[in-house]
Amino acid sequence: MIFLLLMIMAFLFLKIQDNLNAPEIVESVTAACPGCAKEVELDWMVCPHCLQRLRENCPQCHQRKMIIHLFCPSCGSRAVGQDNG
Repeated sequence: MIFLLLMIMAFLFLKIQDNLNAPEIVESVTAACPGCAKEVELDWMVCPHCLQRLRENCPQCHQRKMIIHLFCPSCGSRAVGQDNG
């Protein structure tokens, strides 16, 4: 009985160790540039292909937001220069 318990514990220990040593898979999140439609990463401030600005700081909370968003996702304020239509 103790041998079986030790075997189960050893198996669990090895599984945990494998998970800790596994390489992390990091996927970048991309979108299309509104200026040239080429692939850009979401955290980029400027498109490297056409130099279109992609992100700006919200004038209300100063958090970064995408230029194409009408409202800041952090504080909900309306973007400056956006029409009410």
